[in-house]
Amino acid sequence: MRKIIPAIILFLLFFMSAATAVAVELRMENDSFMIRFTAGDERIAAELERESLRIRGRVIADIGVDFAEKTEIRLCSTLEAFREAQPGRTWIPIWAIGVAYPAENVIVLRSPRAVKGSRIDVVDVFAHEFSHIALGRALAGVTVPVWLNEGLAMYEAREWTFSRISVLTRASLMDRLISLPVLTLSFPAEEGPAELAYAESFMFVSFLINRVGREAFHRLIRDYTRYGDLEGALRRGTGMNIAELEERWLVYLKLRVSWIPIITSVSTFWFIAALIFVYGYARKKRQAERRLKEMEKEEESKEWYPNG
Repeated sequence: MRKIIPAIILFLLFFMSAATAVAVELRMENDSFMIRFTAGDERIAAELERESLRIRGRVIADIGVDFAEKTEIRLCSTLEAFREAQPGRTWIPIWAIGVAYPAENVIVLRSPRAVKGSRIDVVDVFAHEFSHIALGRALAGVTVPVWLNEGLAMYEAREWTFSRISVLTRASLMDRLISLPVLTLSFPAEEGPAELAYAESFMFVSFLINRVGREAFHRLIRDYTRYGDLEGALRRGTGMNIAELEERWLVYLKLRVSWIPIITSVSTFWFIAALIFVYGYARKKRQAERRLKEMEKEEESKEWYPNG
């Protein structure tokens, strides 16, 4: 027994020291970001360190308002660590992979290692969350419109998928789009309308930046920060009231989604399938003719000798 107890103590000490070593926090820094992570996430942290300045520059250029303080990125290797890293121990749903806290200037990210079977692109998630940080700090002191907050985040992370195009197309063709004033304070709780709300927000922000103009978008942000009047900021920033903006946006929207029914219709599908069949048949026929000519040439080039 006297020999066993010291061995147990040594084992416990070794186990505790190993656990402590695994949990040691590591850091990487650049001019604008402090990245905190643990062993095993060195490659991901290095990728964030490389890409973060480029993404930051793009987001700030779109918003038009910068800030000097470094943003802290907490990269968490487990779900438990992800939840513990939230400022104020905020409750976070199990499916969340990134959260931004503009007031604290903190982004909390889940490492792909913390999500089983994950295909998470941490850089894209970072772009989404940093847009929340940059916009929240630019609009400090006023309520950030939900369509602007989520639309810009999706725009900066390039979160545009065929399924969202499809949702927007159906709503546009069936005249079921949600008006922008409705999307200012909140999004619908139901999954279908919520997906439409996100798609509309993305497209409206894209319209403001790319069609109305980046300078107009900058004026909108500065004006809203100064006066806290969203409709006035839209009018003074773009030269149009909300009704005029929505009307122009609808034209912009329909130009971009009107081609979807054409390429996804059944008749178009069978027409394309027929073209593919005809092309394949013609190609095989050409190959067969070419092979036959080659065989004829081979036969002509042979020397024939009598039997025996």
